[in-house]
Amino acid sequence: MIKFSSVRLAFIASVVACSSTTFAAPTDIKSAMIERCADEAVQLKMTDSSSAKKVCSCTINVQASQLKLGEFWDIQSAAMKGQNPNNLSALKRIKGDLDKCRSGVKMSEPQFPAASKK
Repeated sequence: MIKFSSVRLAFIASVVACSSTTFAAPTDIKSAMIERCADEAVQLKMTDSSSAKKVCSCTINVQASQLKLGEFWDIQSAAMKGQNPNNLSALKRIKGDLDKCRSGVKMSEPQFPAASKK
């Protein structure tokens, strides 16, 4: 089993939060984020649908309950710049709980679609 970094999973959940998804009003944003995160994990062949929902739900709940908004942005910004956010104190603080989110779940490295040749 590949050890999938909780940082990568947190990044995926974070990116999902800022994606260009449009929601019909009124929407439960947290549920939409969990659903989108799980869909991405399945599309990237990281895990099955049930496991993805479990991990994404847990990860987003950890982020929502333990991070300040600025900390969330700092983690997301570092990851989107291609920097490793592991050294950020906020991520260090929640890493144990993020690791628990994927405990017992088989996770694979993401399989990104091949770029089309033009």
